[in-house]
Amino acid sequence: MGYRYIPHSEDEVRAMLQRMGLQKIEDLFSDIPDRFRLEKLALPEGKVEADVIRQMNDWSKSNLNANECAIFMGGGIYQHLIPSAIPFIAERGEFLTAYTPYQPEVSQGSLQVFFEFQTMICELTGMEVGNASMYDGASAAAEAMLMACRIKRKMKFAVSEAIHPEYLEVIRTVAEPMGIEIVTFPYNRETGMTEPEEMKAVVTEACAGFLVGYPNFFGIIEDIQALRAAVPDALMAVNANPIALGVLKAPGDLGADIVCGEGQPLGGSLYLGGMSLGLLTTKKEYIRNIPGRIIGETKDIDGHRGFVMVLQTREQHIRRAKATSNICSNHAHNALVATLYMALLGKQGLKAVALQSAQKAHALHARIERMERYRPRFSGPFFNEFVVESNVEPEVLQKELMEQYILGPLPLKHFYRESFYDHLCMFAVTEANRIEDIHFLAARMEEIV
Repeated sequence: MGYRYIPHSEDEVRAMLQRMGLQKIEDLFSDIPDRFRLEKLALPEGKVEADVIRQMNDWSKSNLNANECAIFMGGGIYQHLIPSAIPFIAERGEFLTAYTPYQPEVSQGSLQVFFEFQTMICELTGMEVGNASMYDGASAAAEAMLMACRIKRKMKFAVSEAIHPEYLEVIRTVAEPMGIEIVTFPYNRETGMTEPEEMKAVVTEACAGFLVGYPNFFGIIEDIQALRAAVPDALMAVNANPIALGVLKAPGDLGADIVCGEGQPLGGSLYLGGMSLGLLTTKKEYIRNIPGRIIGETKDIDGHRGFVMVLQTREQHIRRAKATSNICSNHAHNALVATLYMALLGKQGLKAVALQSAQKAHALHARIERMERYRPRFSGPFFNEFVVESNVEPEVLQKELMEQYILGPLPLKHFYRESFYDHLCMFAVTEANRIEDIHFLAARMEEIV
């Protein structure tokens, strides 16, 4: 794959820095704030193994274990009940093999799992083809944007302001060096939904397509069928919560051209911020524009069923400028976990998880509607997450609840500079939340002054 040149003399290093317009090596790290930069690693003196274990145990006691909390915080990563069988199956050798299955003859277990993953995600989203995962939900949304621009051969793309703000940042970051212009269209501040006419004013003929959430960042279920009808010629990309699709009509059945999303809710833990997993599906006619790894079914010379990587377009397969993506990473193991989760639950199990999440969220919503110091902010239909306007400072509310081992809500001013969001916070509820925890949360909220 080539070689890396390493300079050997100070003169060579100085010449390279000069060519980059820099004076010294430290200038390469100027974007990192001083408070995060260390002269050297503050490592303690060496200790025997037993003392290191004791020290680690002492440090661990200063952390709050999420398993000890009632979690009502979402914002893209959610707590769901994970079947105990998943880690035992996921670590079996026929599945947990090499990261990239370049040799199909020794990777049939993982290849078949990825093929089943693609099939399940396509059934869930109502689309015809999908890849074997992306890095996470944000990068999948960015790839959906790139796909639309490639297909339409236009350098402008529209994104809903009700999409996850961190997703929008990633989309803009990816679009800028490509020369793609990103424009946004607003949502209704009363309903939390996108108005078709307002979107139509932004998504002009110059736009390759547009991206909306289903549900959106605020938990509101967008009327994507009406949005599709408002701009029929642009490609519609939908960022969907896969659990919500257990009860909501599939985006593909409502006119979506590309469906992306975050797969962490499908059996992924909350470990280190969540086992992220990017989902990306589309119509069959766009299969050669889909990035990443695609697994296909075939037969060997003896007529036996087998699985291989097909339509490879990544740069290591020598397509270079013609590659549909130069992102070499995905989350193959997390795709395995998601496949096992969907297989163990089945269609009815996934529907039951979605229904419980929605019903419990609506129960908390109804309780908050009767409170004096809080009120739901948006009137649009929601799935398992909703925004509350609080007379209590959201960060104070969050801190007070944390003392009662309740994690949540999520203050929205962390994501936005506009004063509109200063007193808004967001609650998420799933099937993992017990009814008694919901009642306890509501009681504590009413007591906080």
